[in-house]
Amino acid sequence: MTRAELIEKIARAIAEMEGFYATATKPTLAQRNANPGNIRQWRDAGGRPYPTHRGYVDFVAWASERFPGASREEMSRRALEEGWRILRVLVGQYLDGKYTQGKPPTAEEMFRVYAPSADGNHPANYARFVAGKIGARPDQTLVDLVTA
Repeated sequence: MTRAELIEKIARAIAEMEGFYATATKPTLAQRNANPGNIRQWRDAGGRPYPTHRGYVDFVAWASERFPGASREEMSRRALEEGWRILRVLVGQYLDGKYTQGKPPTAEEMFRVYAPSADGNHPANYARFVAGKIGARPDQTLVDLVTA
């Protein structure tokens, strides 16, 4: 698979793990914030932090600040686009080793950082889930899946 395909598969698996696709009557935090990866913090190119809600980036608030006067539908669309865009950028940074001392990580190594147990996560379970979704082993270096 291509690097872009790998990033997309990992991002979609993360979104599933984070409850972004849940169908309960009450929206999950990931859905409410248009944050499919439940990303905790992000800064724009100028170094300004994105707004947060309950400890996670709130892309809906970002869109309402960035596009004042836009319709609710337009703000929702832009918030979702930005949430997915940032998640893909972040996954790409992980694949490049930005958060693992320059070494491209295995799923296990990635999710020890992305979803640390200090935040109430279970990194090994997270890694197994994502690895299963992308057709990898948790101990396999993720960039080794890129073939084209």
